[in-house]
Amino acid sequence: MNQQQLHRPRIIIMRHSERLDFVLKNNNWPQEVFINGVYSPNVTQMPTVLPIRANPHEYSLDTPLSRHGKAHAYHTGEFFRSLGLIPHRVYTSPAMRCVQTADSVLEGLGRRERAPLRVDLALHEPTKRNLPLQPAEFFASAGFFVDISYQPVLAPSNNTIIVRETRLAYYRRMYAVLKRITRKLISQNMKITASSPTPPTILIVTHRPCVTLLAAMLNLDAVDDKLGYLNEMETNKRGEVNFLSMIIAEYDAATGTWVFLSDFPQLPTTPLLSANVLMNALKIAD
Repeated sequence: MNQQQLHRPRIIIMRHSERLDFVLKNNNWPQEVFINGVYSPNVTQMPTVLPIRANPHEYSLDTPLSRHGKAHAYHTGEFFRSLGLIPHRVYTSPAMRCVQTADSVLEGLGRRERAPLRVDLALHEPTKRNLPLQPAEFFASAGFFVDISYQPVLAPSNNTIIVRETRLAYYRRMYAVLKRITRKLISQNMKITASSPTPPTILIVTHRPCVTLLAAMLNLDAVDDKLGYLNEMETNKRGEVNFLSMIIAEYDAATGTWVFLSDFPQLPTTPLLSANVLMNALKIAD
C-alpha cells in the first residue's frame, strides 16, 4: 500500500450496540429496579451501573445498552485496534445507547481518554414523541469523556425539532451534520505527513435508519434524483442494519468520491453491510 492510499481519510458509520429494552421486552423495567432513586439491577443482562438521573424512569424512553451490548461494543473496539482502524474523532447521537456504544468502542481501542465524544442531536433518528435526551454536560458529569466545547449542528436541548419532523427536514439535518464532519476530515487529511502511522478516521455512532442514509449521502452529489435515491436506500436497506452493523468508506481525493471498503474481516455476529450492494445502488442512481 503506497503512502497516498495509506492516508486516505476514513469514516465509520455504525449503529449502536444491543439495547436493554430489546432484551427485556419490558418498557417498565426502570420502575422495578430503581428503588428510592437507587439502581438495583435484578436481571443478568442489566448493566451493573447507570448514570444517575433526576428521574430514573426516563430510561424507559432513553434506553441504555444491555450488559452484552456494552461488552460487544468493547470487543468491537479491540477488533478495530487489531486492524489499525483508529478513530481520531468520534461523533454520536445523544441517545444513551449511542453514547455508551461510542464510549465502549473507544475503551476497547485503548483511546477512551484520547478521543472525546462529540454529541450531536442531528445524528439522532426521527421520533414520534419527546425524548428525555441529555446534553453533553450530563454525560461529562457521569464520567464519559465528552467534548463539551463542541458546537453541534443541533443541541440535545432542541429535541422537539426531531419530533414528527418531515422526511425532508430529516434528510437536511443528516446531510448538514455529515457535510460538516467530512469537510473537517478531508481538510485535516491535507495536513497529514508521510510519517503518520494511520490516516485520519472518523467514527459516527447513530441509529438503524441513519446508517444507510448517511452512507448514501457520502456520494450524493453524483445522484440526479436525490430524494428518490435517499428514500429508496433508507427504506430498502433498513433490515440489514443489525446492532453494531457498520459501513466503512475512504475518501479518494483523485476522484472526489468515497469508496466503500469490503476487505476488512467481518465480526462474527455483526457483519459489515455489503459494500457491493451500496456501490451497485450508487451506479443505478447515477
